Amino acid sequence: MASVVQQLPESLETERLLIRVPHPGDGQTIHEAVLESQARLVPWFTWAQTVATPENQELFVRQAYSKYLLNEDMMLCIFLKENGKFIGGSGLHFRGLHVPAFEIGYWIRTGYEGKGYVLEAVNAITKFGFEVGNANRIYIRCDIHNQRSQSVARRAGYIYEGTFRNFERRANTGELTDMMYFALTRDDYEKLKEI
Repeated sequence: MASVVQQLPESLETERLLIRVPHPGDGQTIHEAVLESQARLVPWFTWAQTVATPENQELFVRQAYSKYLLNEDMMLCIFLKENGKFIGGSGLHFRGLHVPAFEIGYWIRTGYEGKGYVLEAVNAITKFGFEVGNANRIYIRCDIHNQRSQSVARRAGYIYEGTFRNFERRANTGELTDMMYFALTRDDYEKLKEI
């Protein structure tokens, strides 16, 4: 895959945030944030059903960094620039390298909701994906019941493309659920920049 996708820079910054790939040694910090936020994450993420031990989280971080180096995936950590606090996770996940297309996912640490951090991160990652990653398409998908995630996608200018009915199972109950898809193409992104 390395020949298909260029090696993207490890980090990007916004006014308030440092967004970067996880580095070896980040496991404990991420573990603490997931543990604090688990109750809010459980309905939406299979990985949040049980909290990894600090050691297993560190192993995951090292695997994620390796995937970044191999151009297989780009998990991202969100830190506050003012104090270096880890406040959430995101990613620019490679989907359809021949396009190229990416998916953005996100979560925010408990206590940091409602401050615009996720929207700020998504806007920056979107710009990074199109302008640095040479994307032709970036999409966000979320459970039909996840109102906050839908709101982020809409406020970031992503266009609702449709709902896939009975497409996945709820992470915490196993019940079938519908998934909503929002996306931007390169043309959409260029038009958004003009606004």
